[in-house]
Amino acid sequence: MIALHAPCLVQAHRPQLMQAMQRVGQALGWQQRIPRGQTCCGLPPWEAGFEDAARDAARRTVRLFANAEAVVTPSTACLTMFRDRIPDLLADDPLGDDARRLARKTQSWCALVGEQTDALLPRLRYQGRIILLDVCGAPPCENCRALFEAIPDLTIMPSPARCCSFSHGLSRRHPDIAAAIAETVAAPLLHSRADAILVHEPGCLWRLGPLFKGKDTPRLLHPAEFLAAILASDL
Repeated sequence: MIALHAPCLVQAHRPQLMQAMQRVGQALGWQQRIPRGQTCCGLPPWEAGFEDAARDAARRTVRLFANAEAVVTPSTACLTMFRDRIPDLLADDPLGDDARRLARKTQSWCALVGEQTDALLPRLRYQGRIILLDVCGAPPCENCRALFEAIPDLTIMPSPARCCSFSHGLSRRHPDIAAAIAETVAAPLLHSRADAILVHEPGCLWRLGPLFKGKDTPRLLHPAEFLAAILASDL
């Protein structure tokens, strides 16, 4: 059974991403579920320097996924939290062993889907241009990129590798600076003539999303949303 991680930002601002992940998983024949009671993995308080609050959130996260055989997350930021920060925060905690097991069984949703290209590819076809937007510190996983490169009639355009300014700390402390950085990053994307911009970090989708509301702007999507739309012939 695969447990789908629902980041707090996705629950609040992009619940359709979880539905898209489920649809793609169904196409792959996964046994999957979204554990109830998910809130925050601890990343925002950790970024802000509140380690006790982050540790409390980490304990809750570890307990929620204790019985899962595998955990997949759509967020590169949360993936780092699961694999690195939670084991560090709980190193001397009674849940320390469980935290390390959680780190070992958690991976990126995009990476797992990319490993199953042969099963999904016969159902995918898209005539258009996309950009796989590099997330600072975490470029798109290679096997997921290989999946998109194999889709008939799809063209991958070059990606500008720049930070969109998504950070819980930066967005909270300096919202004007964060907004200005996002506008700078969005400008070449808006004029790229791409049909869709794919971003594998929900935080970046949240930060850039308001700038892609125009009628003629590219669609800004998580890879899961893009794949689900192709499967449903909705693109």
